[in-house]
Formats: sequence, C-alpha cells, structure tokens
Amino acid sequence: MRYPRLRYYDKDGCLGASDALLMCFYMPHPNERIASGVIRAVEIFRERIRPYQFVWNDTGDGQAEPLDDASWERTRRQTLESGFGGGGFLRLEGKTHKVDGLLVDYRGLSAIPLPWPDRKDDVCVLYLRLPTEYLEERGPEHVHSLALELAAELPFSSGYADFVLCSSDEDSVEALKLIRPRYPGVHLAASRATTMNVNTWVEGVHWMNFLGQPVLGKLGGVSGLRERLPLPGLSLQEMSGDRVLITLGERPEVGDMEAGQTLPLHRALARVLEPYLYRRKPPFSFCAPIPEELLRWDRRFLD
Repeated sequence: MRYPRLRYYDKDGCLGASDALLMCFYMPHPNERIASGVIRAVEIFRERIRPYQFVWNDTGDGQAEPLDDASWERTRRQTLESGFGGGGFLRLEGKTHKVDGLLVDYRGLSAIPLPWPDRKDDVCVLYLRLPTEYLEERGPEHVHSLALELAAELPFSSGYADFVLCSSDEDSVEALKLIRPRYPGVHLAASRATTMNVNTWVEGVHWMNFLGQPVLGKLGGVSGLRERLPLPGLSLQEMSGDRVLITLGERPEVGDMEAGQTLPLHRALARVLEPYLYRRKPPFSFCAPIPEELLRWDRRFLD
C-alpha cells in the first residue's frame, strides 16, 4: 500500500512538517525505574530496522557527535546510571536533522517532582520515528510485530504506532491544512518528544493503541473492552502487566474522504476512550494557547 506524501515548507523553504511512521510511548514512572527497558527497546529498534541506521548522537548540550560504539556506550551508561533524582536524555538521528528523518527521542524524568505546577502532568516519553518508506517496504505485519516487541519492554500507560504527520509547533496550523478534512486517519504529531504533559490520558486514536493502567482498569479491563468493542476488524491482544494492544484493521488507514472511507473502528474506539483522551495544552500557562483548529482536529472522530 502506498501512503500520501505530505510535506509543508515554510516561507524560507525549510521543511516544517512531513509524513512518517511513528511509535510513541508514555510512561508515568521515573527514569531510574524504566531506563533499562528504554535502552533495551532502543537497541531492539536499531537492530530490527537495518539497513536504516542512525548517524548522530545528541550529547544533550546542543551538540551532536557521530554515533559509533563508544558514543552509544556513553549514552547508554549515562541513561542507566543517572540514579535517584537523575533524569534521562537520549536522542539519535539519521543523516539529517529534518522532520522527515530517522529519530529516537527519549525524555526521562527524575523521581523528584518538577518545581513548576504547570508541569505536574509530565511523564517520560519514548518517541521513535521512521520514514513512511519503511512502512511501505516492510509492510504492516512487520511494523506491527516491531511495535509490539518494543512495547513489551516498556511500562507504558499508553502509546501508539501509526502513519502520522509530524510537525514543528510553529508550523502545526499550516501543516494541518495538508490533512484536514481529507485524511481524518492522520494524526498531527509533534516533531520530537515534546508532548510530555500527557499524564495517564490517551493521546488520540490510532492504528495500534497500547493501553495500560489506570485507564484500562477504568474501562473494565480487557473483558470490558471486548464487551464494548465487538467489532469485525478490531483486535484486542492482552499483554503482561495488565496492558492491552487494540489494533484497528490490518494496516494504518488515512481515511481518504474522497474515496468514501469513514473509519468506523476509529470512531467506535474514540467514543469508548472519550473521557480519557488527552487534550493538547501548552507546557506552561504563560505560553500561547493551543489553536482552536488543532483542538477540533483532535476531536474529529467525536464531533
């Protein structure tokens, strides 16, 4: 299956948004508790996606160094040995730093709460981005297996894998015009792991939806979901640790309105998850409010 190529260039000709395959996991635990699982997931990811390779390793001080065995070992050790009160940072990139390139971005929080009330909902985030070509070349079965393998290493409260449009914050309103209203199946995602204030909410409805506690418990567990979502094409796969994977169809669907695609499975799951869906908000109260167009797009399966 071929997916639409979505590109937005700003007035200076810089790429501000691009289609991509994205896997993203939210974990409401301190870095010291989850670092080993994150490292295992990243190592699995690097191995499974070959011949795609990461080239650059961000050292965390605004600089990037070539990614080799020694560089990775330093990053791995720093992430694992941060200790109590230490956060985690890991960022690997492909040949370029553009929004259409390979990216692993991990933001791990300290066990010590952040001092700003506006950041009380922040959680650790692991963000893994691949070019759309990877999905087309390997196929959805491979991507499904890869995402499930990564998720098994992570104590997530929620997560997803899907074909998305990744955009920088400043370009998001213009980028939205690429998918609204034609492609309701395309989530407008951040260009890196900056959406941290998710707490235990669920960031949208996707092809692959990973759901853990506490939301899964509030929905009556896997048995409760089976009763509420007895739909052909929707699969529920139990995972260890009171978690579940909800998959909508055999592959990511863009929901092309011009082809009459209505995405009934997405709409059904959105209705079930509605009380627990994440609502975009700025990281600090003094930041500009989220544009209304973005908030409406996030509710497209409900309104």
